[in-house]
Amino acid sequence: MANVAFFLLAVLLYSASTVAFVACWIGGSQRSERLARLTLAAAVLLHGLAIALRWLEAGHAPLSNGFEAFSLYAWGLSVAYLLIPSLRRHAILGVFVTPLALLSILIASVLPKGIRPLVPVLQSHWLPVHVSISFAAYTMFSLAFIAAVTYLLQLRSLREPGRWPWTRRLPSLEALEELQRRMAVVGLVLMTGALISGSLWAEKAWGIVWPWEPQQVASLVTWLIYALYFFARHSAGWQDRRGAWLLIAGFFSVLVTFVGADLLMPASRHSFLFRS
Repeated sequence: MANVAFFLLAVLLYSASTVAFVACWIGGSQRSERLARLTLAAAVLLHGLAIALRWLEAGHAPLSNGFEAFSLYAWGLSVAYLLIPSLRRHAILGVFVTPLALLSILIASVLPKGIRPLVPVLQSHWLPVHVSISFAAYTMFSLAFIAAVTYLLQLRSLREPGRWPWTRRLPSLEALEELQRRMAVVGLVLMTGALISGSLWAEKAWGIVWPWEPQQVASLVTWLIYALYFFARHSAGWQDRRGAWLLIAGFFSVLVTFVGADLLMPASRHSFLFRS
């Protein structure tokens, strides 16, 4: 299939971009930075073409199995990094973004890639709406996680000057705190949309708005963690490492929402990632 060929080419470019970003971080070369961004942009273009071709070949949005889900996550994360202005200003964050995208696309590469007919519940206009909103939320939460981890690294380097020379090119604490706030608020809004659209889809598919499926519960827990982050940030002054750690906890809840529920409860009605 042509879409798989373009996908595999994109995997190679994601790998090359990750190496280039690491070289940029270690060596501080502007040339390496430009090469890393150009390689990532090429990977995104090829990957986007692969997704479009798969859509044409399947006749429906490619959002129904594990291969397509991990592929979409990697693509969305990379697109966001390249397009969001506050991320473009801090190009060095690519050293954290690209390994995460690469890990996701490598997982996708070992999963079954065959195109199969949609199961009846997925034959709905809610499929592209709900899944796109959900993955956009996952992307924003992932970027907030990256900003939080980078914040903690920068905080440690400032407390122990000279011990962490490889952090010298990281953004300031103020810039990172603002970045994690912005990404988290967009993610929370999108997750709200995902919960609403998922509930409407559940009502249409199963006749009940909230059937307490594992992934629904995990999504609600994720929403509550990020809501708590904003409450703590604005009411308790958690504009420091405590807020960063809460965002890291939120990201692990995102992972449970994304794949954990499917792994733990593969027979649930909402489990589609790893069905054969």
